[in-house]
Amino acid sequence: MTQQIVERYGDHIFNHAAASEDERLGALAAELDPVTFRRLGSLPMQRDWRCLELGAGTGSVARWMAARCPEGGVVATDLDLELVRRNDGDAGVTWTHHDLTRDEFPPGSFDLIHARYLFCHLRSRDTDLARVMRWLTPGGWLVLEEPARFPIDASPDHAYRTTGMGVFAALEERIGTDCDWPRDLEGHLSRAGFTELDSDVAYSLAGGGRPMGRFWELTVEQLAPVLCEMDGITPDMVADTLVRLRDPGFREPGMATVGVIGRRPVS
Repeated sequence: MTQQIVERYGDHIFNHAAASEDERLGALAAELDPVTFRRLGSLPMQRDWRCLELGAGTGSVARWMAARCPEGGVVATDLDLELVRRNDGDAGVTWTHHDLTRDEFPPGSFDLIHARYLFCHLRSRDTDLARVMRWLTPGGWLVLEEPARFPIDASPDHAYRTTGMGVFAALEERIGTDCDWPRDLEGHLSRAGFTELDSDVAYSLAGGGRPMGRFWELTVEQLAPVLCEMDGITPDMVADTLVRLRDPGFREPGMATVGVIGRRPVS
């Protein structure tokens, strides 16, 4: 019997070696970083905090944390550090190749752990999240940010909506992505006993030269061959969506970002 190969994020889809991947993730960072920095900045950060950035991508958040916690330091992990190498330097960050689904850190290692657009792509997300929680020191903070698809599903633009929902369906089938799971982020932390919970939802717009529009355009471009094989999506529909995303006058909702902050109990 042939063993089924389970594809993960980055194996083929969104591989860091892809020509457009640096720009795609850079556009996402440009869209999300201001809100991420606001969330992190609301914490009582100390210069000696030990921080962990999971799924570092291009490294913008890790560098931001390192500038504020120079005496504690930042460990930033990813399955592929290629984009970090392209974007120069360590900036006080320890960059570590790390598979969240397999590799461990000792319990109580970090005062702050942040992850963005990561757990939704993990098939074992609930188990992985429970392990990550243990890596926090008692009283440490966890900040999670994950994408939700419901704004795109509500768009009145047929081609954009259908193609966009096709992206989510393709990712779910190929790598196990679930962009409905993030809607209960606060519940996951609450059930684990976390306190001082705070959650919100940040919305974005695609089109008009906005970063989310560029991110979504490059995402659709990468997945175009897969999308064109799906029922209800034609090559013309994909091409029309790309034209619309490049149109300065186009205004449609992009993905929402669900964010939650929680503190591990001291005792």
